Amino acid sequence: MAKSLKPKSLCKLSRHEIEEHFADLARLTHSSQYLCTKCARSAQDKKWLCKPQKAR
Repeated sequence: MAKSLKPKSLCKLSRHEIEEHFADLARLTHSSQYLCTKCARSAQDKKWLCKPQKAR
């Protein structure tokens, strides 16, 4: 892995970075509980999103 993922970084990933960190993303988004209100990405923990909101 060229660089590691950092909190609040899922919303800013480029296509290349998504491909590069696909396994990490699969782990972080499995059973997502939060959605980003800015870009609609999801994650298990709100620290990975820039504008998280608890999914209902």
